[in-house]
Amino acid sequence: MADFITPVSDILTRLCGYCSKWADSIRNLGDNLDSLKNASNELDDRYRDVKRKVETEENKPDQELEVLNEATGWMGRVEVLQNEVKAILQQGNLEIQAKCFGGRCPKNCRASYKLNKMVTKKLSDINDLSSKGHFDVVAKKYVRDLFEKLPVDETVGAESTFEELQSWFQNDEVGIIGLYGMGGVGKTTLLKKFNNDFLSTKGDYMVIWSVASKDADPRKIQDDIRKKLRVPDDNWENANDKARLLYNILEKKKFVLLLDDVWERIDLLKLGVPSPNNRCKIIFTTRSFEVCSLMDAKKCIGVKRLTPNKAFELFREKVGEITLENPLILPLAMQVVTECKGLPLALCVVGRAMANKKTPNEWKRALEILRSYPSKIRGIVEDVYYLLEFSYDRLQNDTYKSCFLYCALFPEDYNIKKGELILLWIAEGFLAEFDNDIYEARKQGEDIISSLKYACLLEDGEEEDTVKMHDVIRDLALWIACDHDEKTRFLVHDSSKTSGLQVYNRAKWEEVEKLSWWGELEKYINDLSQVPHCPNLVTLLIRDVWTTSFPTKAFVLPNTIRVLDLSGCGSGRLATRDLPSTIGDLVNLQHLNLSHTNIGHLPKELKKLKKLRFLLLDGLPNLEIPKGVIAGMLSLQAFSMMALKFSVVDEPMLLHELEGLDHLQDIRISVYSPSFTEKIHISSKLQMCTCKLLVVKCSKLDALFLALGKMEHLESLAVAGSNISKDTEAANIGRGSLFQKDGHVIMLRYLYLESCRNVLDLNWLKHTPYLEILELRYCHLLEEVISEDIGIVKNNLFSNLTSLRLEALKNLRSICTMTLEFPSLKEIKVYGCPNLKKLPFNSQSALKNLRLCGGDIGWFNELKWEDEDTKNLLSSKFDTWSPFA
Repeated sequence: MADFITPVSDILTRLCGYCSKWADSIRNLGDNLDSLKNASNELDDRYRDVKRKVETEENKPDQELEVLNEATGWMGRVEVLQNEVKAILQQGNLEIQAKCFGGRCPKNCRASYKLNKMVTKKLSDINDLSSKGHFDVVAKKYVRDLFEKLPVDETVGAESTFEELQSWFQNDEVGIIGLYGMGGVGKTTLLKKFNNDFLSTKGDYMVIWSVASKDADPRKIQDDIRKKLRVPDDNWENANDKARLLYNILEKKKFVLLLDDVWERIDLLKLGVPSPNNRCKIIFTTRSFEVCSLMDAKKCIGVKRLTPNKAFELFREKVGEITLENPLILPLAMQVVTECKGLPLALCVVGRAMANKKTPNEWKRALEILRSYPSKIRGIVEDVYYLLEFSYDRLQNDTYKSCFLYCALFPEDYNIKKGELILLWIAEGFLAEFDNDIYEARKQGEDIISSLKYACLLEDGEEEDTVKMHDVIRDLALWIACDHDEKTRFLVHDSSKTSGLQVYNRAKWEEVEKLSWWGELEKYINDLSQVPHCPNLVTLLIRDVWTTSFPTKAFVLPNTIRVLDLSGCGSGRLATRDLPSTIGDLVNLQHLNLSHTNIGHLPKELKKLKKLRFLLLDGLPNLEIPKGVIAGMLSLQAFSMMALKFSVVDEPMLLHELEGLDHLQDIRISVYSPSFTEKIHISSKLQMCTCKLLVVKCSKLDALFLALGKMEHLESLAVAGSNISKDTEAANIGRGSLFQKDGHVIMLRYLYLESCRNVLDLNWLKHTPYLEILELRYCHLLEEVISEDIGIVKNNLFSNLTSLRLEALKNLRSICTMTLEFPSLKEIKVYGCPNLKKLPFNSQSALKNLRLCGGDIGWFNELKWEDEDTKNLLSSKFDTWSPFA
């Protein structure tokens, strides 16, 4: 009986306790509602005080005053909370009035209980928000963003147009100004000059620059605006109405929006840009006068060609004074200028092409070629292409021409990575002269890029080590590559720039030799009545594509294919994890790039690709490579497999197979096996071929460092974690040079060390004269980067260093024991290095290129300086910096 009674008793006890707690909650509802009402009134009083302060500051005429986001954010949260509290109080009054049994019992106990829980929660929220509502200051004078100068050549002959633009800009009645003119006439140059020379003096304006381009994507322009406004990524991604978010910020700003290369109407209001007034201006460039009307421009300014005198001045600047001093060349040069008809782009390109022509006969021949084109120019082709084709024709040889045209396979305004571009050139056979030496081929590729940039056919990209094509130049290249629009040899499709798929008949598809596809692919596959057959296809670039199937579903791939690049089709884009076995049928394939896709397994049929020279597998952390696949690629010259996560690849097997390939010259790899350092120390093949290396948890860091002396092609080394517990072993790495010969050279350009706890110094860096980027993090025993007397190598040490980042080095005392010149340094960032009290700079250091000195403000203020000039220079460049920024 007791066994039955005891459990029942326990249940009843707990039930009574729960009911008691429930009843207390209902009983206290009235008191809690009163408390909530009182707290809400107190919060409302505080809100009104803060609001009054904010309104006072907003009404002040000082344009540099800006209300703190902290204050406006608090007010917004109060408004939301008070609305919620108001609804709860109204519901509470109804519950109190609806009680039965003489007002002693609620009609709906469950609803009253839930309401009391809500009351308690909101009371807590009010108290929390009220405690944060103490604002001694609600507005501060903001420091205007560092003015961003735009890269631009010196302008010639644009003085009157510049003055006209300046005059209309200062007219309060003109909010939108359009600059129109033909391609290459200098509209973008003029807009950049206006930004640099005029807007830089208008400290009260925020200047926003965005390139619209053909088929402008509003999201790209919005993103440029929000980046300038420094809208946090999280806020931006979570915003339901991005236009409204931008509008609410911009309407309180005084700004100028510069839009370059507008081809059609852009609805600014839908982007979140307020209607122009005397506080905001919009200036855009376009090739079409009609677009000025569509954009509601209040003033349209035509950018005209140069007068003969100004045209000759620009041409002389590009050719050089010495050449034109020859009295026999001068009249010929004036005739060449006349043929260019005042078009700045043509003058620049032709002038550069003629810069190395030193004899009158060369100039006569050039003039004859130039005059062979029609003298009466009509439209873009006549005005630009023929003149630019002259520059194309003057390229050194067919190799240079093929390399130039190839750049048009990338989308408009695309930043093309130099290394990636050169590797594609090699695979295409453009640099066949160096087929057996990939390093010499790369050097030749660099020379070609330099020549194309000098000829104004390529320009520096917006990112490091990239190039890009001006849209006019790119259109020219496609026009030439397609035999002046007679054949479809090149086919480039960019989903972000093209509204629909151009339909080609069978004959057109059969002409295609190089096919480049960017963006969405799946919906276009469904639109095709039959899968296109391209029997002459040599190159297939399918990049950043949204598709769920392998490209064989979209195109019939012939065995003529030499280059297959699917890179960037990852993260749900290329859904398949396995390559089809039919890839082994592409027996002429020389370049296969599967980087950053979802490919998880390489089929054994890849062994059939006996001509494959380049295999790129970056960003594939879960890749499986069957035994013998790599060993079967007998022509392989370059292999890359860089991944930031642990790989499932059998590393010892992979390294063994790579080591056995006779033609392999370039290895770029990340390794996680502790045995790697032992392998690299004894393998002359791996030492010779490794160009880029990421080692995770290196077991023998001293062995790896010693191997550097034999790795003559290693450009990039990253080590994340080295675990050696004995202090004696740490001392062996830290004290004294690893190399005995002062003349020894290590080719490293990039070095990254993280959590290498056994390193005391890096004296061996005196052997790395080409080092450009040095990043050191969490190396807790590191005391000095260079501790030795550097002697005769002083002038070379860090002479090419562009970036120095030091983070969480708690024992670091010195970068170098003596001051050095840093002629190439662009940035230095220091964070979490409390014992670093002095930087190796003085007023004699060549810091002309320094753009940023970043770090903890407390650390910076405690630094000791060689002289005031150095302190003032770095102070002017200093900005606070957080880790991982």
